[in-house]
Amino acid sequence: MINKSTILKTLTLTLATVGFVLLSGELTSASAQSRDPFAKPGWARTREASRGGTGTASSGPKEPANVGAPPIEQRIAYYMQQREAAAAAGHPLPKVTGVLTLNEMAVTGIFKSPRGYAAIVEATPIKLSYTIYPGEKFFDGQLVAVEENRLVFRKVTKMSNGKFVSSVENKPLRQYSNQAMIQGTAPDGAASASQPAAQGEAPKVATGPIVSPLDEMSRQPAETAKPPAKKPVRVARGKN
Repeated sequence: MINKSTILKTLTLTLATVGFVLLSGELTSASAQSRDPFAKPGWARTREASRGGTGTASSGPKEPANVGAPPIEQRIAYYMQQREAAAAAGHPLPKVTGVLTLNEMAVTGIFKSPRGYAAIVEATPIKLSYTIYPGEKFFDGQLVAVEENRLVFRKVTKMSNGKFVSSVENKPLRQYSNQAMIQGTAPDGAASASQPAAQGEAPKVATGPIVSPLDEMSRQPAETAKPPAKKPVRVARGKN
């Protein structure tokens, strides 16, 4: 027969164990209710601290951006220096279109000349008109073709990573209203200026050489294609 004292001890230990389990469950529930449900667990915070990060995803490498053109004042001042140097040396005077971007001019007329189709464009920063032919260079592009109602340009954009992007840009012929035609405010395309005379003098500031993306890309050496690697030729061994 089992001793009564042994049974009492067993019951006492069992009740003590059950009470401990119940108490532990209540403490765990209270801790879970007081903890932020969106907080990261301790192991995740420890790993982030060891990496020195904040847990946010990295933005990754930045996309190359358009370098753009120098301010128009610097480009005009550089053109004036080139014009004075050409006049002193007796060379043909350069056109101001070489320092103007494609966005700084508007197509005001297209006509047929003995040299083929030509166009009249207005340099919007200086409000003067120029006659241009296919092959005419601008700061960021070159005229490729003159069509009946538009000009076709090859545009070159320099990126912040040092590379160049070439694209095609079309410039439509500016359309004028009937009122402008009757009042005579629309240009007739008969006259074109060959020398710039900006409204007010160009700033007399010393500027370094300004190289257009078009010229800079053309000066780069052409990449030579590497010959394909030759596969090793296996030579069959003769049988003795």
